This record gives sequence, structure tokens and C-alpha cells, in this order.
Amino acid sequence: MSAFSLKIIACISMVIDHAGAYLFPEAEWMRYVGRLAFPIYCFLLTEGYHHTRDVKKYLIRLLIFALISEIPYDMLSEDCLFYWGSQNVFFTLFSGLLMLCFMDWTNSIVLKALILVSFMWLGEYCHFSYRYPGIYMIFAFDYFRDLPFLRDLNIIAANIRLFTARSQVAGSLAIIPLSFYNGKRGPSWKYFFYVFYPCHLLIIFLVKKYAGG
Repeated sequence: MSAFSLKIIACISMVIDHAGAYLFPEAEWMRYVGRLAFPIYCFLLTEGYHHTRDVKKYLIRLLIFALISEIPYDMLSEDCLFYWGSQNVFFTLFSGLLMLCFMDWTNSIVLKALILVSFMWLGEYCHFSYRYPGIYMIFAFDYFRDLPFLRDLNIIAANIRLFTARSQVAGSLAIIPLSFYNGKRGPSWKYFFYVFYPCHLLIIFLVKKYAGG
């Protein structure tokens, strides 16, 4: 599978997850299917970090879409324009990428550990989506990038032990499509996948609000 194929799987999974959460809360299976999305996005973030020609532009794109996405995210999750108690997943991905940049500035294991703990604390304190386990998952995908067995073991452990949501156990299954990754980018629909996130949140909000609550 190319990175493009994995993005398509993650997008479909994410839509099913959010539709289940806000439109069909009785369909618990949809939340389990949706758990595949975040680990795949974390994996693709770390791959993008190692292949991008300009990490600063990568960071700026993530931050811009984090800010853009916050309004539809809050409208859907909290039914208001701004809510500081929870931030969308783009903030998690932005923080995780920034963490990787800081880690690459040092070879010290101690400093790397301090950076990891600091960003995990930031994810928890600022209420980023997936909180501190989400930051750890980005770290694990990068740190064990060349050790697939240890990488998968850490991802399984994170999904089973760190997250409080019962359905997140299913996130461990993301290692199955990831094992088919061929290292190729595939078709370049770069901005489509950025725009897709806030747009699908807005659509689900409108359906929830005007199609029967």
C-alpha cells in the first residue's frame, strides 16, 4: 500500500467513527472501526517528517488547519464556536511533529526523554485530541521506525493500556494495513486530505443539527 492508500483507509475510518459518535451513538461497532484512523495518521506523520523537503512548511500547514478545524470541531463536539476544553487532532499532530524536530537536535537519551515527557504533558494539559497517549504514539512510530517489531509492540501497548476509551483497543489493528506499506507516496492529493478533515466535521454537524438531531 502507498501512503495515499493508507490515507484513504484512515479517512473512511475517521468518517465512520465521527458518524458513529454523533449520529448513531447506539452503533458501537462504528467507534471500533474508527479507531484505525489515528494510528495510521501518526504513522503517516512520521513518514512525512522523514521525507519532507521543508519541515517548517509542514508545521505551518498543520497549524493553519488546526486553527481552521477548531471551529467545526467545537461546533460538532460542543455545539459552540469556541471551546477551550478540547482541541482537534491537528493540534496533536502539530505538537507531535514539533516534538520530533526538537528530538533531532540532540543525541542525548536523557534530553529526548525530557522532550517526550514535556510534550506528553502539553498534550494532556491543553486537552489535545488523544491527549498524552497520542503524543506517545507519534514518538513510538518515529523512534522505532527501523524496528518494526518493537514499533508494533509499542503501538499495541499504547492502544490497550494508555487510552481510557474501551474502543481504542481496536486501534491496535492498524498495524495490519501499515504492514503492507510499500514506502511509496502514491497520487499527490496533499491539500485534499487537509481540507477533508474540517469539511467532514462541518457536514456531520449540519446533518446532526438539521436532519433530526
